[in-house]
Amino acid sequence: MGIAVTSFFYSCSTERELENETSQKLEQSLSAKGSEVCEIFDNATESSMIGGVKSVNFDNGISTNCDNNILIFPTLQAYGDAIIKLDQLIDDHNDAFDQQTINMTDEQADDYADTTGFDENEPLTKFEDELKFCSLRKEIETQEAQWLAQQTDGAWNISASPDDHFIDDETERALLSLGSEFIVGDCRTGYTLYKRYDWGYVSFPLNDPSQVSQALAALNNLPNPGQATQSQVAAALDPYKGSTGYSLNTTNPPASQASTCRGSVKDKGEHIFSSDRRIRWKHKLKDAHFPNLSGTSLMKTYTKSYRKKKGKWKTFRATIFTGYYGEISQPIQCTNLGPALLQGKERRRIKVKERSKMLIDVSVKQNEFFSVHKQEGNSYQNEVY
Repeated sequence: MGIAVTSFFYSCSTERELENETSQKLEQSLSAKGSEVCEIFDNATESSMIGGVKSVNFDNGISTNCDNNILIFPTLQAYGDAIIKLDQLIDDHNDAFDQQTINMTDEQADDYADTTGFDENEPLTKFEDELKFCSLRKEIETQEAQWLAQQTDGAWNISASPDDHFIDDETERALLSLGSEFIVGDCRTGYTLYKRYDWGYVSFPLNDPSQVSQALAALNNLPNPGQATQSQVAAALDPYKGSTGYSLNTTNPPASQASTCRGSVKDKGEHIFSSDRRIRWKHKLKDAHFPNLSGTSLMKTYTKSYRKKKGKWKTFRATIFTGYYGEISQPIQCTNLGPALLQGKERRRIKVKERSKMLIDVSVKQNEFFSVHKQEGNSYQNEVY
């Protein structure tokens, strides 16, 4: 009996020792991987414009000519706050220039901006430059200038424009890598890499940076990688399922057309006012899931201005407006919640955006909600449905 009891306790003790040893090895392995990430990010470049934001180089399968190719934010909230901060810097920068041209016509102010080399996006350029960062914004801006130089009179194929990207906010583009990626975290809490898509995002805990790099390279080498569907992404990531711990998250599912009201709408187009004036416009209504909590709706409208000068189309720093108005409804039940009065922004700019969070989740019905876009007093509106 004593032998049996002794044998039993020896067996349990040995099992516990083995479990402890295995646990210690696992913790050491994870710690080593965490240390590896911290070592990679140890020489990160820090922003003086936005506190807590850093840039590093992390292999994602896309080559650049910059020292750094991705940004790190301390929290997801800091990512959203950076957009607001940069937008304010852009407004301040442009408002100061407007004081110099306050007595000029739009054409005169536009010509003066060209002559002096005024850059409407200078705060974004400074932000990228100090971080030695190749951003999605900078890449699209370069390609868009080349595309615009080829445009003639008549309708433009705006779907072929580099600016027709699912990340439609230029300020947000300044925060993203060429693969629409960014990192959140620190050495204490750990790091997570986010890769954005029109339908949502993929998140990678950065426990094994080598495996995550390989997974990103697989995604960024898909045909039309920025337009990859969720099923295409899942298939490309299948070999890395066990090694990366990734998560696929849908934040913008395809809109259902069965209901009489819609809570997810996006559209874009152009409007020609005359032989030498035109605008491009966008509007988007969606549930504000990322990086915000669900349960609120986000309404965004954009107006971008163009004029023809010396036989060529160019962006035009004119007095433009963007906004929205109309009736809003409850989702699913589609009962009216009341009117949303005209809300928007008017500035002398090449482009202007209105970005509004609604405190509740809303939907819109047919012929009841509209985006509004103006250039030099000429107005155009389009149904949001």
